Formats: sequence, C-alpha cells, structure tokens
Amino acid sequence: VASVLRPRIIVLENVRLLTSMKTINNGYVADDIVSRFEEVGYNVKYKVLNAQDYGVPQSRARVIFIGVRKDLVIKDITFPQQTHGETKNSLFSLKPLVTFKNVTKDLESLESGEKSKSDPLHFAIAHPQHVIEMLKITPEGKSAHENPDPKSRPKSGYNTTYKRIKWDEPCSTIGTTFSMISGSRNVHPSNTRSLTIREATRCQTFPDEFKFLGKWGVIRTMIGNAVPPLLGSVIAKHIKEQYLDKKSK
Repeated sequence: VASVLRPRIIVLENVRLLTSMKTINNGYVADDIVSRFEEVGYNVKYKVLNAQDYGVPQSRARVIFIGVRKDLVIKDITFPQQTHGETKNSLFSLKPLVTFKNVTKDLESLESGEKSKSDPLHFAIAHPQHVIEMLKITPEGKSAHENPDPKSRPKSGYNTTYKRIKWDEPCSTIGTTFSMISGSRNVHPSNTRSLTIREATRCQTFPDEFKFLGKWGVIRTMIGNAVPPLLGSVIAKHIKEQYLDKKSK
C-alpha cells in the first residue's frame, strides 16, 4: 500500500511479542519489516510504547513503527515523550497514571447478570454460580488461584486468570475476551463479574458517544483489537508537529 500511495508518513502497530519473533532465516520479523519498507523508499524505526504512559487507563504495551518517506528532510525519527507515570521515579514532571476508578467510578454497580437502567453497553454477563462463589472471597488484585482454601480455587489455569483488577491502577490489557470471567485479569475489583462493554470502552478511551455496529461478539473483538483512540491521537499529534508542520510537503 505504501509503495503505491506513497504517503509521507506511515504508522504500524502490533503486539510487543513481534519484536522477539524470528523469521525463517533466524532474523527478527521487526527488522525484516524495516528492511522491506526501506526497499520501497521509507526510513523506519520502531519502539515499544505502553498506553498507560500517555494517559490511557490501561497497561497496554504495543510496538509502534513510524516511517518517513526518504525524500523528506528529517534529521531523525522520534516517538512521543511519556506524559504519565510514577513521578517519584522520573526525571521529568509526569502526570499521575489514569486508573480504572478514574474512568468507571460514575458507572452503576452491577453484579453477574445485571444491566444498567440507562446505558445499553453497561451490562454484566451471567456467570456460573460456582465461579461466583469462588471469586466472592478473592480480594482486589488477587486471583482465585490464590484463595487459601484449595477447594475454592479453579481446577486449572494460571494465576493471571480469574483475577480481579485494582481500582487505583490502570486496567490490565483489554483483549477480545474481556467479557470472560476466566480470562486474564478480567474480574471487576469489587463486583463478582467480568468487565462490561462500557468499562472496556472507557479503558480503551473510546468516547461514550461512539456508535458500535454489529453483534456483541463483533463489538467486543473490535474493542479488544483497537489501538486506544487517545494513544492514536498522541502519536498523530507528534507526527504532525515533528514532520508535517515543517517544510516537508
């Protein structure tokens, strides 16, 4: 597409694992991507960015590629500077991380199978009773696999599953299975249920007025696979200021 349309700037996003994936020739896939774009006339760099470092209420590490057409006069390819984080460990003045509580505290409290009276996207999946009983005694930030009584633990799986997220931290990565209570860190901090679609859109920074089309499964997949709009905006603003507002045409 880039070789045909010849845009001034290209941006690609993928999971962090891509940076360690090997090719059949024992090279790295990420470096192969850079080489292929260089062949069609682009200088490309990549870097792993975490969405929570830019105001997204979610820990979401993804590799971002930025490519600049070779005929443009650009000294170097740079990435947006971190704006949020643990200020005590930083040389820069950073804003506090945006937490799950920050973006969901105004939503109705729901338990398994309940629905909001006003928001059609804020409804809780009905979960099996034995799972609910198991998770009722699981504290915030912990997994049911860590319950003191072995009888109250899942029979299989990792301790990242059946796990409650924390109110005062960014949410864990919103994947396509965020509605599965058995998924990775998908359990609400205090209610015994998985996350609702509205909670997932808030953690992904979709505006409340955004209109989703399709069946619920399609909508969940779209939300889980999306680049958080806020992170996309940060990258776009950086590109505009660094490259497009200058003399390059």
